[in-house]
Amino acid sequence: MLTRLDVRTARLIAPVTALWAAALLVLGACSPSSAVRPAVVGVSGEEDVGVETWEFAGARGRIIRTPNYRVHSTTEGEELLLRFPLFVEAALEHYRLAIVELPAPDRRLDTFVFATREQWLAFTEQLMGSRAGQYSQIRRGGYATGGRAVFWDIGLFDTMAIAAHEGWHQYTQRTFRDSLPVWLEEGIGTFMEGHRWRGRTPEFLPWSNPERFDQLRRAYYRDQLITLSELLESRPEEMLGGRNTDVLNYYAQVWALIHFLNEGEKGKYRERLQTLLLDASKGQVRQRVSATVRKRDQGGSRQAIAAGNAALFHVYFNDDLEAAQREYRAFIGQIVSSGSRQLMLQGRSPIRSGARTAEQP
Repeated sequence: MLTRLDVRTARLIAPVTALWAAALLVLGACSPSSAVRPAVVGVSGEEDVGVETWEFAGARGRIIRTPNYRVHSTTEGEELLLRFPLFVEAALEHYRLAIVELPAPDRRLDTFVFATREQWLAFTEQLMGSRAGQYSQIRRGGYATGGRAVFWDIGLFDTMAIAAHEGWHQYTQRTFRDSLPVWLEEGIGTFMEGHRWRGRTPEFLPWSNPERFDQLRRAYYRDQLITLSELLESRPEEMLGGRNTDVLNYYAQVWALIHFLNEGEKGKYRERLQTLLLDASKGQVRQRVSATVRKRDQGGSRQAIAAGNAALFHVYFNDDLEAAQREYRAFIGQIVSSGSRQLMLQGRSPIRSGARTAEQP
């Protein structure tokens, strides 16, 4: 059964698929100064969709213009070049529809895919200047900053998965008026990673994420789960100097946290999550948090709003973090239970499929 997302994605990428495949063949025979610019009907008021040559640090590359992206690439991997523009367009539709309908960006998003890490580092130094050092610690994939996403080719699947994650950050950086707290921004980034291909068409499946699932299961059975209160205040970059396990557990748990808010407790938090994302896109989060704090102060409530990143969780979801922690841990126990991994690999929800609860470690 096709969903609204499937239909919209197919309609969006069909002309890009045909024209980009044709342009790729033609471009291979082009001189460095030439360009191929096929037009796409229906991209009203925008620059044509097409392909032209590009060069960075002496490496020949291409700029591929789609309805919503400008993809700059020096990679020689033909399969990645063919699939990547289609993937980011489909990913954008996924960002906008997977949880609640969100606004489109008001301009094309600039994305860079380099053939080597050395090219990626050279570009990062140009782009980030004195701040490039902190990005040089990235050992796999890339980053998003200021509405730009910058990657290097680490293989077809892994490049796409990282592009799906960082592409969410790129989208919110360009589109949202209020920033999301780190736990929510990173959690939805991991939620967007799961995907597979139907021929040449990408399909996004938030549950289908073996890397996050397997790490979550290890943390659960080894009694290494981070508490909800700690998770809300943690920042992954602060863990880079410690154990790699800590960082991996963090990302696995924020992945599970978004699924919990989207499906857990029989959908108790789903509308609240939708409201939060809509408020952030409109720039209304700070106003809502401030109004809630003032209302409680005026009413003489003894229940204080938490400071920092946890404040938003208190206002939008549950001001009883101990109760939310119990719900969240029980949710993790259910999704890592026996038989749930097979459901996950199929992209099916172990919650909706009625997987049994795991035994407590």
